[in-house]
Amino acid sequence: MKRNIPLLLFLFVFFSSNIVSQVNLTGTIFDEKTKEPIEMASIRVLNMKDSTYVTGGVTTSDGKFKVGVKQGQYVVQLSFIGYIDQFYNLNTRQKTALGDIFLREDGILLSEATVEAKAPEIIVKGDTVEYNADSYKVQETAVLGELIKKIPGAEIDSEGKITVNGKDISKILVDGKEFFSDDPKTASQNLPAKMVEKLQVLDKKSDMAQLTGFDDGEEQTVINLIVKPGMKEGIMGSVSGGYGSEDRYEGNGFVNIARNNNRLSALGNFNNNNNANGLGGRRWGSDRGITETAMGGVNLAMEPSSKFKYNGDVQYRGTDTDVESMTSTQYTGERNAGMTEEKTSYQNNNNKNINGRFRFEWKPDSVTNIIFTPNLSYTRTRNFSSGDTERLGNEGDAFNMLSGSESASKRNTINLNGNLLINRMLNDKGRSITFEVSGGMSDGDTEGTTYSHIDYYNKDSVVIQDQIYDQKNNSYNWRMRASYLEPIGKNNFLELAYSIRKNHSETDKKTYDNDGTGNYTVVADNYTRNTKNDFLNQNISLNFQSRRQKYNYTVGVGLEPSRSQTSVTQPNMDENKDRARNFLNFAPRLEFNYLWDRRHNLRVRYNGQTSQASTDQLFNGIISQNATDTTWGNPNLKPSFEHRLNIRYQKYIPEKASSIMAFGDMRYTMNAIASIVETGANNSKNTTYENIDGNMSGRLMVMYNTPLKNKRFSINNRIHGRYTRDNAFLKNTGEDAIKNTANVYSISENIRLKFNSDKFQFNIGANITYEDTRYTKTSNRNAAIYNYGGMADIQWFMPYDFVLESDVDYSSNSGYEAGYKQNSWIWNASLSKEFKIRLRSGDQATSLPATLKFKIYDILKDRSNISRSSSADRISYTTSNSLTSYFMVGLTIRFQTFKGGMKGSDMEGQSRRGPGGRGGRGPGMF
Repeated sequence: MKRNIPLLLFLFVFFSSNIVSQVNLTGTIFDEKTKEPIEMASIRVLNMKDSTYVTGGVTTSDGKFKVGVKQGQYVVQLSFIGYIDQFYNLNTRQKTALGDIFLREDGILLSEATVEAKAPEIIVKGDTVEYNADSYKVQETAVLGELIKKIPGAEIDSEGKITVNGKDISKILVDGKEFFSDDPKTASQNLPAKMVEKLQVLDKKSDMAQLTGFDDGEEQTVINLIVKPGMKEGIMGSVSGGYGSEDRYEGNGFVNIARNNNRLSALGNFNNNNNANGLGGRRWGSDRGITETAMGGVNLAMEPSSKFKYNGDVQYRGTDTDVESMTSTQYTGERNAGMTEEKTSYQNNNNKNINGRFRFEWKPDSVTNIIFTPNLSYTRTRNFSSGDTERLGNEGDAFNMLSGSESASKRNTINLNGNLLINRMLNDKGRSITFEVSGGMSDGDTEGTTYSHIDYYNKDSVVIQDQIYDQKNNSYNWRMRASYLEPIGKNNFLELAYSIRKNHSETDKKTYDNDGTGNYTVVADNYTRNTKNDFLNQNISLNFQSRRQKYNYTVGVGLEPSRSQTSVTQPNMDENKDRARNFLNFAPRLEFNYLWDRRHNLRVRYNGQTSQASTDQLFNGIISQNATDTTWGNPNLKPSFEHRLNIRYQKYIPEKASSIMAFGDMRYTMNAIASIVETGANNSKNTTYENIDGNMSGRLMVMYNTPLKNKRFSINNRIHGRYTRDNAFLKNTGEDAIKNTANVYSISENIRLKFNSDKFQFNIGANITYEDTRYTKTSNRNAAIYNYGGMADIQWFMPYDFVLESDVDYSSNSGYEAGYKQNSWIWNASLSKEFKIRLRSGDQATSLPATLKFKIYDILKDRSNISRSSSADRISYTTSNSLTSYFMVGLTIRFQTFKGGMKGSDMEGQSRRGPGGRGGRGPGMF
């Protein structure tokens, strides 16, 4: 009976609430300056207690609205693009007519209105979606990633990749300033969630587009964090550590110092639980191999004056990864059908990298902007691999073989590049001129050893290859671009642009064979060469852009002449310098945007891009070779040209707080660089490259996200379809090549239900993917497979500040080869206790929020790692090692000292009230 009490209470409340009589909220919204009515202004009615969404509506053409609600106490939010949001505290038992309401840009003019409520959960400002962080409860010591995962439509996968409403997040900004450059994982797994007042998701335009106003289509989806006002002046940070079974450990530290719009942040972590960036809340590690990580970095953002500011970071990361894998391959070519390969391998990759990124912005006067972005990195890599491969042929067992190999290398690489952008406005109508200069260089040196042997089962012969090599890779590039923007008529612009870029790359490889005495003194002629390639590309383009209230479009055309020349020098031979080859590509551009309003729009975009083959692919000789297989270059490769078509539709419905998004993408490549795989004597494989037309890919994703009638629940549904066409040439020695095309179709469905309250939160979901591979020449290898599964995670904020967390993932498949059937349950759980560490110094007392956590990973010990891949010439299945079950005990402490000696709780309370007790908008980004 006790179990039914909550249900009975729910039914009682539900039916009681539905017998309360409804009333209509009415009013009329005007522009404060023009006194004209505003059509399509948004009305959102929020519960006064917790600001959850109740109902909503929009104004008619004469600015009037009528919204039906039950009698009670509410907060009414009134908003429209370009105007400051207005809020009412309203008791509908006493008043329902709001009268005439005037919106303006820099004030609030509401008759008889007093606004003291908590800010709404979601606000849409143009193309920016803003989330109020206080609407999503997290632990006192939680990191940013825990907050992001609670946002409707947001996901963070096991590798730390962040997506919101189907868009990949490329950067995380703090008050509009970059935080560790293009590494959003570092921010999500180290920044304290409690510092965030508002989280904005927006499409950030390129520097060029922001300066000129001419949209170049180079935008990125980013997250911008608005820091709580009181936390912008002072020191805050956290320190964490944990140790567990299987000698698993992790440690993390973060500190942020802010003053007068200046910020200095430092962080560091070390662990051996596959976490490359930090503790990351409940992120349990990636699937493949075991990784030890040590990293640290410093980020700064400074504004010495109103005309000059800069930001940047220096970061060190070291990783040591061990991967053990088994791969089974079946070749699908018409002439090598039946050939199979079983391979076991071990790899150790030890990488150490230090890089620095900086951005300087100078505005010497009101019409000139200068942006300089230099970057420097140094990488040291140590790799070792070994493996055994058994290959069984399709022509009896005469050439069945077992081969083994070992290789080791150490590489040191330094990269330096930078970009200088200068823009000057020539009048106040939009005329401008822009110059851009960029360049870079790379210098790498690799030393290595290779050993392989091949043993034929039915022959008394063993083939051995035993070599050392020294390879130097050097390259440099430069690019210059100039553009002139001219306004034509009203809201029309014409851009004339010219760019030129030069890429030079050089590979100098010296290889020596074992002379039989253990010394490497014999020059291996086939593996020793110096290869140089020079590639020059120019682009001259004319683009027209028109902007209207409901739509805008860009039409452009570009011509891309390019020139490529390769030279090769080998031992005892003169330099072989190929005749320079010239190409001319036509590069059209089209973009169309239709805006029903700023929340509802459609974008169609087309462009094209030229790409050059790599230096190795252009080499006229052997690129790589082991005991069984050889890869040759082709100096006659042409540059490829890729056509790209993108379609995006999005609609946000503020009165329902729901969104619909659809993304379409198609790519078709001319002169794509495809491989020719030749089956030779003794079951060997020889590979080279040719240009081919017809490689293409396409995808379509539709996503719908909405709260349910009970606003604590939200549902996210995503359907994703994909098509790829991959071409490869297959042949036997002395025969003509046959083109085999793999057409791969896939469709997936992913649905999730979220529940969010102050005491209990959960997220459950299911997914299924169907993939069908069809070959043009080897239809007997056609295959259809399924991958499906489900997930659930919960977070329960228990009495006495205990928090219980648990997540479970189920994955399975169908249609895989025997031995690769997956039926895996991964269950993780943690129990934590939040408390205060009280420190006293004289008469001063300080409380530090702390969390003690016990977590256990893979409770059922059922983790497996199976993957499948297919192409035009093969199907492969791979299993590899992954992190095994362990438990860990950890402690996290958060500290903060703010201007005037205020504590973090004071700042958070002030943030909830808002400036002057109003609690409305947070500051914008730009």
